[in-house]
Formats: sequence, C-alpha cells, structure tokens
Amino acid sequence: MPDYGVTPAGFVRPRLPEIRVEIIEVLRANLRAKGLPDDIETRPDSVMGVLIDTFADRETALWEMGEGVYYAMYPGSASGTSLDRAVAFSGVSRLAAERSKCYVIVYGLQGTPVPVGAQIRNRVTQSLWETAQAATISALGAADVRLVPTVLNSTTYTVTINSVAYSYTSDAVATIGDILAGLVATLAASPMQVSSDGSAVRLLAVDVGEASVEPSANLAVATLGSRVLAQTIDPIAETVGPGDLDTIVTLVDGWQAVTNLVSGSVGRSTETDAELRRRYQTGVFRFGAATLPSIAPNIQREVSGIRAIKVFQNDTDAVVDGRLPHSLHVVVDGGIEEEIATAIYKYKAAGIDTNGAIEKTVTALEGDQLIRFDRPTPVYVWVKAALTLLPAAEQPFPVDGFELVAESINVTGQAHEIGQDVIVQRFFSGIYQTKGIAEVDLQFAFASDPGNIPAPGDYSAANIAIGDIERAMFDPSRIEVT
Repeated sequence: MPDYGVTPAGFVRPRLPEIRVEIIEVLRANLRAKGLPDDIETRPDSVMGVLIDTFADRETALWEMGEGVYYAMYPGSASGTSLDRAVAFSGVSRLAAERSKCYVIVYGLQGTPVPVGAQIRNRVTQSLWETAQAATISALGAADVRLVPTVLNSTTYTVTINSVAYSYTSDAVATIGDILAGLVATLAASPMQVSSDGSAVRLLAVDVGEASVEPSANLAVATLGSRVLAQTIDPIAETVGPGDLDTIVTLVDGWQAVTNLVSGSVGRSTETDAELRRRYQTGVFRFGAATLPSIAPNIQREVSGIRAIKVFQNDTDAVVDGRLPHSLHVVVDGGIEEEIATAIYKYKAAGIDTNGAIEKTVTALEGDQLIRFDRPTPVYVWVKAALTLLPAAEQPFPVDGFELVAESINVTGQAHEIGQDVIVQRFFSGIYQTKGIAEVDLQFAFASDPGNIPAPGDYSAANIAIGDIERAMFDPSRIEVT
C-alpha cells in the first residue's frame, strides 16, 4: 500500500473496504503464483469471505493504532497522557487540581497553638476548610489587635511595632476619646492600619501580613489574632468573600474565633485537554528570561488559583497611561496576593518598577522590595438566548438541550481573558454543537455591579468592548436560554 502510512501529506489510513479489496487482490495473486485457480468465492457470507473479513478487521485495527500513535505526538491532536508528553517538550505541563485558599485570622489567647489541619467551616456553602500550616496566636506575629487604654492623666502610652516605638502622652485631664484619637494619630505612621471604635484602638496588618506588637502596661490587649493560610480539604473551586470562613470546627483550648478579612483564591479541577492546548500557545514562552511574553506564563505556573493574567510594560522614560517609566503592570485575577507579589519579583527584570493599587512587601536577600499589581475590574455579563428549533422529524432537539446551550455559553464566556472583548459571533460555534437548532437570537447586557439586574431594554446583539484591565465575568445564574 504505497499511498498509505506516513506521507508528505501526513498520515493516510486505508479504510476497511480498501483493505478488504487489497487482501483479495494479494490472495488471488499468490494463488496464481502457486499455479492454483484464483476464482475463489469472496462474498461475506462465504467461508473464504469470513476469513478475508477477519484479517481485514485486524489490519484495520492496526492501521487505526498507527494513526493514533502518529497524532499522539502533536499537541493539537493528542489527548490525555499523550498530550502531557507532547507539550512537555517545550516545558509546558498540565495544571494539577488546586485547592481554594484564603488567609484567615485566628483569634484567642496569647501563645495558643493552632495545629495544621485544624478545620473551619464556610458559612455560605457549609464546606470544610483546614489550616495549611501550624500557627501560634501571638503578639509577636499579630495580624489583628485591639488595645483598650486605661484612662490616666499625663501618662505615656506606647505601642512598639516591629521594634519601633510609637508613643502618645495624655493631657492633664484625660478622656478615652482624647487618648484614642492621640494613639490613632501617632500610630498612623506605623506599617499597620489603625482605627478606633470609640473604646479601643484596632491595628490591622493589611499590607505586611503580620507584625510584632508590644503595648505598654496601660494598654490592655482585648483582641489578639494571628494570620494563617487555610485551604479546602479537597481540590475544588470555591469562592469566599470577607467574613465567610467564620466557624471553628476543630476545638482547641484558647482558640476563640476565626474569620477572613480578605477574599480567597479560587481553586480548580485538573486542567482539561482543551484548556491545556489553549495555554500551550503561551506556555512555550515560559523559558524566557524576564522577557514580556515569559512573565505571565511563569507567574501563572508559580501561583495557584490564577484564572487570568495580563502584563503591560512601559519601556519609555515618561509616565504612559499612568504607568511609571521602565515598569511593568501586572493584572491578575485569582491567586493569593503575597504569592503573586513574590512571583512578580522573581520573574521581573532587575531595576524594573511595578504599578498597581495593591502593594505588597517581598522579603529578599537584597532587602525588602515593594511590589505593586492590580486586580481586573469585573464587567458582569448577562446573556439571553432564544432558540428556534428544527422540526423534530428533521433533527430532534435533545431533552437537556437548553441546559447544554447554557453550558456552552458559560464555557465560552469563562474563557475570556483580561481585556478581551465579548464578541457575539464567538458563541455560536459552541451553541450549534447541540443538535436541532435552526436559529439563535443571542443578546447581551452588562453592568459593573452584579446586583444591578438589567432591564429588557438593556439587552442587545452588539459586541461588548472590554477595557485593558477589565475582564468579562460570566456565570450560569446570568444566562437564560429559552
């Protein structure tokens, strides 16, 4: 079969009828070569026909296996483990399943140990989370502290934070309000966020994560909390907002409360073949050394929970679009902030500045480094799809067809990257994978607040323009198929 196999046009596989004809021709030629008659019966219901079909089926299976081996070498056609091995030649690997993560603050008595694996509960989903590391509730590693002053006249109140003393001296006739106001003003220069609730001063380690806090004797510690990383017990995608992780399940003496002051990093299931193929196109840049195409793939590989990332640069000597000269601007959706900052510092070039509203201090051999980045501005999208079906006699519509269409719209929407416009035509390919559809009337609406439900007049069939640091956000709850 000279026209089959690996050819300049790729792999060409003969089909079963062609293989059967070839076997019959070879069999007759061999009979003639032996001086035997070649007028054999080859009908499928004859003895010789059964033998021919048996060998044809087996040869077809071998050709199919050869074709599978051939296509398993290439990322565009391989699947499963073969795809993993095909993309590995360029340094790309499939993203494993990841747990959702979030930093929580554990409150309690000074010196209370909270063991690794201590469980807490999400008040919204009721799912269980656990501490990913052991922690000790301590003022030497405080994340949230409330200090109640004893009202004394002409007395100095001192709070030492990270070995730096911040002092305030009360008036000759002191009041709780004056003392609190004075402490807030004095502590404003500290690395912690300071506020007052009328009875106590609250110190939050928002940017630095934790700090050593040592109050003077006339300042009583009313509340003490230290930070620890928590994660879901299983690798699942779970969104947590501030305050969602608030229930202690594993009882520990001295551990009194728990909460999260920040949102968490959403986990994921194991990366699918389709997702890996899409990422392979950018993952090949991962070996680059601080070049613009390499930074995003390296950060995404380093930090779990990242759903989308985009990197901008300003290589001029002037401020451009608000970005500092010779700087990077990293916009990341998902991931723990501290881990993102560490990865940015690791992969950006030396001497390059960063931009963004989020500021984190990274401890390095060269000293503390201030790293900035941003979260994308969400643009929440609503979708209405009105289907016109084909006659059932021509092509039946599946029983779960509406659910399949909604799922395809959501999958296409979730794949949108930061800064990617919502193009109506992009959704039709997935929708028409469901059989029995004659026509689709697809309309979109959008808003900056998911609580602002669009009016019927807000929907249109027009594309949605998305800004450079915006991301279109899709969710099944905002997709309606009729």
